[in-house]
Amino acid sequence: MGEAWPSCEREDCRGVRVLDFDHCLEHLEPGQQDEYFRGLSLGAEVDLRGTTLSGELVGRLVDAVGSIDGRRAEFGRADFAETRFPGHVVFEDVTFFDADFTDAVFASAVRFDKAGFRDSASFLRSRFAGSVTFEGASFEQTTFEDTRFGGRVSFENAKFETDLSFSRGFPDLVSFEGAEFAGEAGFGSLRFDGRAVFRGAKFHGGARFAEARFLDCADFHGADFTTAESFGPVTAEQLIFGRATFRRRMLVDAEAPVMDCSETRFEEGATLRLGARSAVALQRTFFGKASTVMGTASVTSVEGTDVADVVFTDIDLADCRFTGAHHLDKLRLEGACTFGSYRNRQVLAEERAWRADRTAPVGPRRIADLYRQLRKAQEDSKNEPGAADFYYGEMEMRRHSPATPWSERFILHLYWLVSGYGLRALRALATLAVLIAVVSTSIWLGGFKTTPAFGDTLIYVAQSTVSLDTKLATLPKELTPFGEVLRLVMRVLGPLLLGLTLLAVRNRVKR
Repeated sequence: MGEAWPSCEREDCRGVRVLDFDHCLEHLEPGQQDEYFRGLSLGAEVDLRGTTLSGELVGRLVDAVGSIDGRRAEFGRADFAETRFPGHVVFEDVTFFDADFTDAVFASAVRFDKAGFRDSASFLRSRFAGSVTFEGASFEQTTFEDTRFGGRVSFENAKFETDLSFSRGFPDLVSFEGAEFAGEAGFGSLRFDGRAVFRGAKFHGGARFAEARFLDCADFHGADFTTAESFGPVTAEQLIFGRATFRRRMLVDAEAPVMDCSETRFEEGATLRLGARSAVALQRTFFGKASTVMGTASVTSVEGTDVADVVFTDIDLADCRFTGAHHLDKLRLEGACTFGSYRNRQVLAEERAWRADRTAPVGPRRIADLYRQLRKAQEDSKNEPGAADFYYGEMEMRRHSPATPWSERFILHLYWLVSGYGLRALRALATLAVLIAVVSTSIWLGGFKTTPAFGDTLIYVAQSTVSLDTKLATLPKELTPFGEVLRLVMRVLGPLLLGLTLLAVRNRVKR
């Protein structure tokens, strides 16, 4: 409670006495109320502490401090400390010079649209049970410390000329769409139960949202952060930064299942530190300088984004769409970045979509280009094992692409069949084993002029594979023309398959 004041003679009323009367404004006789209102004029000071003011009395009060020439109503010092407003209240288009609403109680909806709060204004410990709107209002020096909101709140297109902070959360929708904050905007540690809208807001000073919790959507679409250098840590069900602009280097620390940074501008670069449940879309995002996206989160798209100076660290890229990204060959992948899986290899989301629907808009030829660029990025980072899967994906897409000439596709099919494009060591060894078995059987049946033991033939063919001459005394010395052909085949194909095996092992272990 505030300081004591001469109160109304009514025993159950704390309203301050109106000057020259023994009662508060509410309990004056009708004629006395008329006399009071006639005594007011533009810029009048009013003291209505502790008074209960109906919507009708507020309307007459605003009219009394207006003027006949159409100018907006103006109060000088207006003291509404501990005033109760039981009904719908309208202070629209009113100017207050030093207004005090400390401990005021608004039991129903209230409108302060286009109001101007000059000098200072206090809503310390005020309580708004219903909806409240300050749309288009302007504030010079205002406090909302410990203010309690019970319904929807709107500060759309409001202007705050100095620092602003709130210490209690918002239980329903709150909108600061188009608002302008000249000083620091403090929303730290607040809980937003409903949708929080900051679309098009301008933050010229700091923007404090540390430890804020958004239980619904936090919408900063088109917002402009002039000097802020950090945002968060925050949690939200949905976090929208689409078309927002960050003019300083920015640290965004957030956790949101849906995070939209489409067409967001980080003019000096950014570090996006994302929580485990987060999934961020980076479509057509602008990174002006080197930037990092980090955390056990997922990126769903970089379509249309220049990623030349971007580093992904520990990011899940299983569902990321890379189509249309610029400078993919310069994207850096660090830590435990993961992709989708298909037959024990890493694959892009575009390939998975194409395999599920062969009429998908992104076909094999374009997917091969994506793999090629990402492979180069991995090779430049000296990550040969990581590049191997991208090379395999590139070869797969070339093999399936209708644009690939049939002769090249035939060679790729053979390359895939015998060694998995030089990346499957076991497949190359299996092919070699099958070749040795087939050639050994063939030579045993008709490769020598006399038939030797099969075991000796097998040793002979194995030695031919590595171009060694046999020393077995029991083996016939003369081959038939058919045997000579088979021996030549083994001397060519054997070392080739061994080489592919070694190549596959090297690609998996090289760093």
